[in-house]
Amino acid sequence: MRRRSDAEDHSVARDIALVVAGIGIGTGVALLLAPNSGEELRHEIGRRYRRTVKHLGRRTEDLRDRVEDLLESAGDLRDRGSKLLAFRRRREAERRYREA
Repeated sequence: MRRRSDAEDHSVARDIALVVAGIGIGTGVALLLAPNSGEELRHEIGRRYRRTVKHLGRRTEDLRDRVEDLLESAGDLRDRGSKLLAFRRRREAERRYREA
């Protein structure tokens, strides 16, 4: 059974090596065939990175606002639930009192 595990380990290592080699080859081909110079490409990557970070910042702020709204609504619901529970307990106590 140990031999089988060694074979599986070798297969996994080979698969990882092939993926890494594929990434390297793809990167090389992309750089060779890129229509822009290295400087232009770096500028474009930087611009898109900044735009993406800005977009993520806005989305994060939107999500934070939504979470705050949900927490506020949850607090309101908790308060309403507490009031309903207290009302229900009073009604039950009154019913028991009348039956006694």
